[in-house]
Amino acid sequence: MQRYQLLTQNEIEKIHETSLRIMEEVGIVFHYEPARDILKKGGAKVDGQTVYFPRDVVEQALKTVPSSFVLHGRNPAKNVELNTRDSVFVGPYGSPFVTDLDKGRRYSTLEDFNNIAKLCQMMDNIDVQSHIYCEACDIDANYRHLEMINSAIKYNEKPIMGSVLGYEASKKSIELAAIAHGGIEAIRDKPIMASIPCTLTPLSYDDKMAGGIIAYAEYSQAQLVNSLCIAGATTPVTLAGAIALQNAEILAGIVLAQLVNPGAPIVYSASGSNADMRAVSLAIGSPEDALFSLVNGQLAKFYNIPCRMSGALSDSKCADAQAGYESMMTLLMAQMGGGNFILHAAGIIETYNCVSFEKLMIDDEIIGMIKRIGKGVEVNEDTLAFDVIKEVGPQGSFITHEHTYENFREEFYIPVLSDRDTFTSWQEKGALTAEQRANKRWKKMLSEYEEPKLPAEVERDMRKYIEKNM
Repeated sequence: MQRYQLLTQNEIEKIHETSLRIMEEVGIVFHYEPARDILKKGGAKVDGQTVYFPRDVVEQALKTVPSSFVLHGRNPAKNVELNTRDSVFVGPYGSPFVTDLDKGRRYSTLEDFNNIAKLCQMMDNIDVQSHIYCEACDIDANYRHLEMINSAIKYNEKPIMGSVLGYEASKKSIELAAIAHGGIEAIRDKPIMASIPCTLTPLSYDDKMAGGIIAYAEYSQAQLVNSLCIAGATTPVTLAGAIALQNAEILAGIVLAQLVNPGAPIVYSASGSNADMRAVSLAIGSPEDALFSLVNGQLAKFYNIPCRMSGALSDSKCADAQAGYESMMTLLMAQMGGGNFILHAAGIIETYNCVSFEKLMIDDEIIGMIKRIGKGVEVNEDTLAFDVIKEVGPQGSFITHEHTYENFREEFYIPVLSDRDTFTSWQEKGALTAEQRANKRWKKMLSEYEEPKLPAEVERDMRKYIEKNM
């Protein structure tokens, strides 16, 4: 649902037209020769490593992208539908560091990865598991992606994301995950994982990302064709110019996927933001990041494609007030802008570099609030409550009325972390800050975690596959 429209339809069309001109007149560099061959066969012009996209090639590819599809978990009750109306929320992705109040900031390990997987399994507000909750830095990089996919499937039942580190690594990731779903043939028309191939801004794709797009398209697995442009650094400083360039990059990846397999499931994924010009570094907790989300949402709706937006983002170094206000701003704008796949919905600090265990819990609270806002206000005879108002009358009390008891649990969001006690009661309970309460909550959740067991033969076959490909 598009709740907030920042630009007019005419302005969106101008961005689209500019993107098509960039694709046709400036071109996109593809370093991966098989990708250039596919694009050339599909009608694009290739000159060296630069690919030029005629308008009709782009427009035809956009017609074959599905506007909805189901992403399957190993527990069918956890399946989610990706469409252009609803929002699903996804955990943290890609950080090399983690932090918590007890151990502080450190390189993340497989143990940290597994603990975040367990927490995200238990967090009702997280709908899809990411593939890299954090980097398992203690595992050899040559097969780390397989270990992380194995853990993501072992410790949770929700749909997952997968590796996109080149054609072969992508194929192996898909084949490994398929073992838990009945084998590779069982998933060819059943998306069980989503990748996030990212452009090499400005206006290029490297070998790994282009290869990943091809592999995921061949197996009909979902992919978030993504660009993380940085206005003022890798794109024009003006947001309109940055978005036009970013859009051209994303459309080029979508064309490649659709030429490989028309109808391959795609999520339009734009995570651009601006540079902090004092240090010429990426800023993600900025109002400009929120503006990017709003416009990207409109572009995705223009193309009738599900849209990924970034969620609870912050440049803060800990789960402090800055992390709170930046995260609420970016996450709320992602939903209000019509985001359908909201990645990094919990835990991210330090400009994507770190996952905070405490912030996972704080963001879970924010998502709960935002989901409640997304439900809106239902207006009917019962909710208007005229008969109740008439019965209680002036100066009466509604607190003990049956109508209140019948409706308050559905009508009100009940916080799990926020403190609403009196000052005296808060003091008596230890005067804990939100961060301290979050610390207690994630520890309690891990102590109560129950593993959703994989069948023994599936776990055995997945381990054999990893050992074969180490």
